[in-house]
Amino acid sequence: MALALRPPPGRDPLLRTIVTHWILGALMGVASACVLLAGDIANLRTLIMRSDMLGPALALLFGGFAITFGGALAGAAVMLAPSDDDNDDRGFPAFRRQPELRPILVRARSQHRPRR
Repeated sequence: MALALRPPPGRDPLLRTIVTHWILGALMGVASACVLLAGDIANLRTLIMRSDMLGPALALLFGGFAITFGGALAGAAVMLAPSDDDNDDRGFPAFRRQPELRPILVRARSQHRPRR
């Protein structure tokens, strides 16, 4: 039986990347919600403070932003990570290689008729 070379438990780099970026994204989401409330954008702070459901409203606002931003940042980190089996230069930073532009000849006929 062949032994697979795997990192020790708790040292998986992909899992560490996902968790780290999710936490950073969640912090960005909480910061964005704070800016939204501090600026009273769309009278959101006024609406929440006058409501009798202050706790659930703030929990939904901060929780929703944290989950959304965290998931987006973690997903982007995984999708932009370089892969060992890729032969191209794609990965993080995405698209290092510039596309090659080649001019081609296109024949066009005008639909405009001259006035008499």
